[in-house]
Amino acid sequence: MKKILLLMIVCALSLSSFAQVQLYPYKNPPEKLKYTGKVSYALPTTTFKMTVTVSKVQEVRGYFADYAESLLGLTNIIQQNRTYYTLNSVEIEPIRTADMEQCFTAYTSNAEIAKSWFEHGAQLSPFVTAPKAYTSHTSSLPDFFKNYADISYTQQSEAFVDTKIIDGVVTQVPASHTKTVSKSFESKAREAADAIMKSRKDQYNLVAGEQETPYSGEALAIMLSELKNWENNYMSLFAGVSLSDTIVYVLYITPDAKDISPTGAVAFYFNDSKGLNSMEGNDSDAYRFHFRHFYGKYTSRIACDYPLYGMLTRTQSPVFVTLTHNNKQVHDFGMINMYQAGSEEVIPLSPNRNVNIDEIGVVF
Repeated sequence: MKKILLLMIVCALSLSSFAQVQLYPYKNPPEKLKYTGKVSYALPTTTFKMTVTVSKVQEVRGYFADYAESLLGLTNIIQQNRTYYTLNSVEIEPIRTADMEQCFTAYTSNAEIAKSWFEHGAQLSPFVTAPKAYTSHTSSLPDFFKNYADISYTQQSEAFVDTKIIDGVVTQVPASHTKTVSKSFESKAREAADAIMKSRKDQYNLVAGEQETPYSGEALAIMLSELKNWENNYMSLFAGVSLSDTIVYVLYITPDAKDISPTGAVAFYFNDSKGLNSMEGNDSDAYRFHFRHFYGKYTSRIACDYPLYGMLTRTQSPVFVTLTHNNKQVHDFGMINMYQAGSEEVIPLSPNRNVNIDEIGVVF
């Protein structure tokens, strides 16, 4: 009899403590409920801040590429314009964000709990969202290559003998005639090749000491550098130009709870001709996250019949995370604690048992 009475007292105290807090979905508040304080929060989730570094190479064919072998003996040149990409590195950082699909409002009739919510909630960070962004560092064509425009015409002089009568005497006198002639594309290429040969000859003469004026070491280095730049500028007209850029993408990806499985979730799409796309692409271009539970079990969820008497919480659980492409592992990120892999439980609150609201979720 005493045991039954004691059990009834414990149940009554438990129901009293449960009644301190009632929890409802944020989008479906109760129609009529008397309360002293309330707080709205979202369950925490784990978002991956992913930094992807990509190399972009743009190859531009030279204007005189067709004459590179015949005039300069060059065979290893850029034959056509193209752009290709290389995936350099992928790094992830887990951050705590709000689960937009799991938002709730807790109501309490207890003044002490309401005061605690207000004090802790006032100190929290604002509601967190996960945007997508990227930054890039790009280079441009050299000014000489971009602005190169050879003169299309040249002046030619023709010498001949003109017959004139001077003082009644027939006399032949030398004369000349100048005319403008259009230069062929091949002749332009030959002039550019001559400029390269001249630069190399001048560099040789400087190094060999053929010049009459003795230059200081600093002056000699400056002249050699200028001549080499001149040579390289004209050489690019035959060999082409290669531009190497680095693009750093910063993506925020939040896997769903159903994604925390060996099937995984798509992280991004990438191929060597189009580069990176975070939204869509072919299956063969997909890079996927794969997850394996450390404890060998999956997430447990609470089947909710509202109201819940207490605060709904979500714990973290360790997960092994890898990145794959075409079923081949390309990166192992090791073990990461994730909220999506954790279990949910309801914590009943009372004045004697309160918890910091910022430990439960993200207040908004």
